[in-house]
Amino acid sequence: MALTFVFAWLGHRQARAGGAFMEEFFVAGRSIGPWVIGLTWIATQASGGSFIGVPALAHTNGYSLLLWISGYVVSILVGFGLLAQRIAYVGRKTGALTFPDLLRDRYESPAIGVISGIALIILYTGYIVAQYVAGARVLEAVMGIPYVWGAIGFAVTVAIYTTYGGFRAVAWTDSFQAVVMLLGVLITVAFALDKVGGIEAVREGLAAQDPGLLSPYGPSNFLPIASAISFFFIWPFAGAGQPSVMTRYLASGDGPGLNRALVMVAFYVVLTYPAIIAIGLIGRVLVPDLAAADHAMPATIMAAVPSWLAGFVLAGPMAAIMSTLSSFLLVSASALVRDLFERNRKQPLSERQARKWTTIATFAVAAGALVFALEPPDFLQYIVVFSGTGLAATFLLPICFSLYWPGMNKTGCLVGIVGGFTVFLAQYIAFGTRSFFGFDPFVWSLLASLIFCVVGSMIGTRDPKRILQRYFEDVV
Repeated sequence: MALTFVFAWLGHRQARAGGAFMEEFFVAGRSIGPWVIGLTWIATQASGGSFIGVPALAHTNGYSLLLWISGYVVSILVGFGLLAQRIAYVGRKTGALTFPDLLRDRYESPAIGVISGIALIILYTGYIVAQYVAGARVLEAVMGIPYVWGAIGFAVTVAIYTTYGGFRAVAWTDSFQAVVMLLGVLITVAFALDKVGGIEAVREGLAAQDPGLLSPYGPSNFLPIASAISFFFIWPFAGAGQPSVMTRYLASGDGPGLNRALVMVAFYVVLTYPAIIAIGLIGRVLVPDLAAADHAMPATIMAAVPSWLAGFVLAGPMAAIMSTLSSFLLVSASALVRDLFERNRKQPLSERQARKWTTIATFAVAAGALVFALEPPDFLQYIVVFSGTGLAATFLLPICFSLYWPGMNKTGCLVGIVGGFTVFLAQYIAFGTRSFFGFDPFVWSLLASLIFCVVGSMIGTRDPKRILQRYFEDVV
């Protein structure tokens, strides 16, 4: 925690020496290098859901989690390969500071900016709630701090250093936290495997408790084949469709640096995620009975890692939660201040006004999400899946078509965003997590968004040539 505030202080000093407040606060003056871009990408994606929610599901459902999460290992290739270079290029062309900025400027449409900002805030609230739940669960399991006070502590702490340092501080603290996360999970797996007696002992222990823990479908048919297929598409495409990740590309100093960041992130994910699932599986043998499933990661650390080292290792999930939470607070605050307020008034905000309203917005988002976190669900990973797939169903295809297809127009983008969001929400209300033919609502929502984008673009008026030539140099 102390080191995190040191990085926030350094980021604040650098920001004061930089350019205009809004560009420095939201995209760090577009000067972030490849190593920091890669590490902040990792830290944003590897949230409390990854370090608390995934081990909880592995603890409950066994080996089926390996199939459930397998698509995530290609999420980096999809995210960086599909979007990174084009978003960085278009961002420099338009001067976009936020994701809604990017779409608004691409079509010169205030309506798209406002609707994107509203949808973003609604869906990221769920993500922020999940981080509060995860952080409070760790403190509850390890130190006995009551859940409510743990959630409040996380809300206040992260809001302070996010507001103080802006994107540069978030990126630097993310980089530090990403290293802590990786070391934490690798150390935990090594000690836990030694404690339990090896991989075969884990297998035997799971089989003795419930043979379903070794099944690819999991106990009580947790992962039917339609759900397995759904999640193989969900993880790479949901990861690619996150506005918080797209903001990282806007902050990149140069295009080639994004390729170097991709390679580093790929190695990181291949090391980390199998280890995270292994912690949940081993924990089922070491600590089969838990007060709450989300205690799986901290309970396994406490059972397997020597006490002199456990404090450092427990900083791994804490770092994952804090890094993701700061990114989501920053994105949500930027949507309020930049996309819903400043871009819709006649005069831009002064430096002083921008600082004041950004601070107010950050703490308002933090407080609003905290209210929902006070009554946590049984499995926080379900909130993560809902928010992540909702964001991707709403934004992924509109942004892809906007970046690559000259035929996409304002109408197609608008109905793609609204249609994808509406179809996704309607399915969750009607069916929950399994929609038609057992597939996740995300699959049908993405298909609906595709249809809306194409049909809307066919119906709507083609963009003026001056706009198209700005983003597609081969348009004549």
